[in-house]
Amino acid sequence: MNELSKWRAEVIERAINVEWLINAIIYQHYLKKTFKNFLLEVLYDEYFSFALKRRILEKILSQIDDKDNKSKIDQLNRINTIRNYFAHCNQQFFEVGDGTGKVPDPRKTNRAINFRTLYEEFMSIVGDVELWLSEIFKSIGGTLEKERII
Repeated sequence: MNELSKWRAEVIERAINVEWLINAIIYQHYLKKTFKNFLLEVLYDEYFSFALKRRILEKILSQIDDKDNKSKIDQLNRINTIRNYFAHCNQQFFEVGDGTGKVPDPRKTNRAINFRTLYEEFMSIVGDVELWLSEIFKSIGGTLEKERII
């Protein structure tokens, strides 16, 4: 597996973890415990977007604390943007007469995506966001438990 494939897998897996932490906050805030049907039929639905979950998280934060969470929400948005780059931008384009391909940046198509820089940025912020979300979850009565192996 090449380096980009490893980065892609790690970014997507960690972004999934972040999204599940948001799911946990949503169901803990509104339902006070996990209901499998709500989790699987509502929050896990493929049309229940990350953006909608983020907006609900912002509403929850406005009710449970008076801290300014804008920088963490900005980091959360950046994590999702980087995740989208890794998940959706991977087709190389080649210029006629030039043997080197590039994956164009969808925001500036004349520029190539630097996946190494994006990976490093993602890794520099994702741990703090996971910790922040875990602390929110615990502050509203949620518990994080390790899975028991029988």
